[in-house]
Amino acid sequence: MRLHGPVRWWRMARIAIIMEILPVDQDVNLEELIKKIKQNLPEGFELKDTQIRPVAFGLNLIKAIFTGPEREGVTQELEKYLNGFEEIQEVTVTMETRL
Repeated sequence: MRLHGPVRWWRMARIAIIMEILPVDQDVNLEELIKKIKQNLPEGFELKDTQIRPVAFGLNLIKAIFTGPEREGVTQELEKYLNGFEEIQEVTVTMETRL
């Protein structure tokens, strides 16, 4: 068998997930929380970017962009991981798109 043209190795598609992460209170050090989140991300996930944004009355949230493999249940897997942190009160997915 002869192949014409370059042989390409295909990878599984990736998705970007944008989330808002709300801490339990205003005393949570968000920079430290971001470091903790990065340390043990589930396999295949990456934390690409974060922003700290004000919400109200001195409370801030983390707006985060994650990438992960495109497969069923991937967003729920990431939400479950984040909800495991005692410093996090709520996680909201604001956008999900294929890369």
